[in-house]
Amino acid sequence: MFSIDILALGLAVAVLAILGVVIFLSNRKSVTGSSFLLFSLAAIVYALLNYLSYQSTSSHQALWLIRGVIFSAIWYAYALFQLLYVFPEEQKTFPWQYKRILIPLVTLTELLILTPLVFESINGEVIKGEAARVNVGPAVPLFALMASFLVFGAFVMLGRKVRNANPLEKKRFSLVLVGTTITYSLIIIFNLILPLGFHNVDFIPFAPIFTFPFIFFTSYAIIKHHLLDVKVIATQLITFSLWLLLLVRAILAQDLSERIIAWPTFTASVIVGILLIRSVLQEVGTREKMEEMAVKLEVANEELKKLDIAKSDFISIASHQLRTPLTIIKGYISMMREGTFGKITKKVQDPLDKVYISNERLINLVADLLDLSRMERGKMVYDFQEMHFINAIDSLVSDFGIAAAQKRLKFKWNKKEVPDLIKGDANKLRQIIINIIDNAIKYTPEGGVEVNIDSEPGKIHFSTTDTGVGMTPEECTNLFQKFVRGQEQKKSHTEGLGLGLYVAKLIAQAHGGDLFATSVGKGKGSTFHLVLPIIQSSAGSTPDSKTADLLKSV
Repeated sequence: MFSIDILALGLAVAVLAILGVVIFLSNRKSVTGSSFLLFSLAAIVYALLNYLSYQSTSSHQALWLIRGVIFSAIWYAYALFQLLYVFPEEQKTFPWQYKRILIPLVTLTELLILTPLVFESINGEVIKGEAARVNVGPAVPLFALMASFLVFGAFVMLGRKVRNANPLEKKRFSLVLVGTTITYSLIIIFNLILPLGFHNVDFIPFAPIFTFPFIFFTSYAIIKHHLLDVKVIATQLITFSLWLLLLVRAILAQDLSERIIAWPTFTASVIVGILLIRSVLQEVGTREKMEEMAVKLEVANEELKKLDIAKSDFISIASHQLRTPLTIIKGYISMMREGTFGKITKKVQDPLDKVYISNERLINLVADLLDLSRMERGKMVYDFQEMHFINAIDSLVSDFGIAAAQKRLKFKWNKKEVPDLIKGDANKLRQIIINIIDNAIKYTPEGGVEVNIDSEPGKIHFSTTDTGVGMTPEECTNLFQKFVRGQEQKKSHTEGLGLGLYVAKLIAQAHGGDLFATSVGKGKGSTFHLVLPIIQSSAGSTPDSKTADLLKSV
C-alpha cells in the first residue's frame, strides 16, 4: 500500500506542478493562468495533507492533519470554481456578489473547519497507513454544502461554456469537462459521501489517484488540440535549463583548456537556443492563424448552409405563388386565341401569340425553380415504374420536327429497336428530352438536328447532335452547373437562367444514369448524351398492360 500511495502521490504532485507552472508562464498576465496555478497548488496541498493524515500515529496530530485535509479541500473546490469561472479568458471582472458574498462564506467555512464544530475528535486507535475515523460535529453539513456548491457550480459554468463555444473550442472544452467530472465525482463519492455519511474511510488514501482523469484529459486537450502553447513553454524551459547547466560548468571550469571548451559551447548554445525558440514561436503563430481561419471558415460554412436553406424555401414559396396566376393567364390566352370570347383580329393575334410565348417561358422557368428547390431540399418525388423508353418518347421526339421545320432546319429521328426496358419516371424523362432537343433546335441557326438511340452493355444511349454554335471543352463541363450558360448561347438567346440542364442532369442521376455534352469546338455543333441503365432486353417484345397504360397517360 505504501509504495502505491507514494507513487500515486509523486506522479500527481509532479504533473500538477508542471501543468501549473507551464500554463502560468504561457501568459503571466492572464487571469486563467493565475487561477490554474492556484488550482494546482491547492490540489498539491490537498494531496500531501491527505497522504500525511493516514501516516500519523498520534491522535492529536492525526486530528489536525484531517482538519487540514478538509481545510485544503474547500480551498481546492474554491480554486476549481474560480478557474472555471474565468477560463479561458485573459481578463475578468469579478462581480460584487463574488467579492462580498462568496469569498466571505468560503472564509467563514474555512475557519469553522479548524474548530471542533466540524471534527471533534479521533474515534478509536490511530494506525499508521490507515485513515483515522473521526467524531463529526454539528457544522459538518455547512462544509459539505459549501464544497458541493463550489464543485457543482464549477461544472455548470463549464457546461455552459462548452454549449456556447465554437466548434473548435467545443472539442477542447469537452475534454476538460470530462476529466473534471470524473475526478470530482470520485472525490465527492469516496472522500466526502462515504467518510461523512457512512463512516467509511477506506478509500481516502486513493485521493491522489482520483486526480489522474483530470490530469489525463487536460493534458490530452493541451497536446491534441493545442489548448495552450505548451511547445513554446517546453522549448523555453529546456533551453534555459541547458543554458544554466552550461553556464555553471563554464564558471566552475578549473583550467584554461576547460574554459576554452566551456565558454564557446555556452555561447553556441545561446545562439542555437534563440534560433530554436524563434522557430517554434513562428510555427505556433502560423498554427494559431490557421486554426483561427479554420474556425472562421467553419462558421461561415454554417451561415452559408442556413442562407442556402432560406434561399430554397423562398424560391419554393415564390414559385408556388407564381405558378397559379401564370396557369390562369395561359388558360385565358388559349381561349382568346381559339375564339372563345369572340373573333380575334389579325392585328391583335400577333401580340397575343407573343404574350402566350412569353407566358410559356415564365411557366417553364417557374417549373425549373420548383424542381430545383425540391431537389436541394431532398423532396423531389419520383414515380418509378417499368417502361419502354422508346415508346414513351417516340411521339414527343417526332413533334419536334415541326419546330425544326419552322426554323428551316433538317430534323432526323433515327429510331430503331434496342433493349430499352428501364425503370423510370416517364414525366421526368420527358422533361430531359424536351430540354435537350429544344436547346438543339434553339441554338442551331442553320443545318439540322439529328436524334439517335443506341444500346451499350446494360445501358441505353439517347443523343441529339446539332450543327449549332458549339462549345469549348470547358463549357461542356460547366454547362450542367447551376445558373451556368454557354457564351454563344447567352449572345443568341438572352432569356433563361441556366437551370434547365442542371435540373435535367439531376433527374438523370436520380435514374442511375447520366447526362453530358461533347463538342468538336466553337461553331461545329454539339452532341448531348443521355445514358440510362436497362433492366432487360425488349427487342421483339410487347409492352405489358401496366406499361401500355402508362404510355397512354403520357
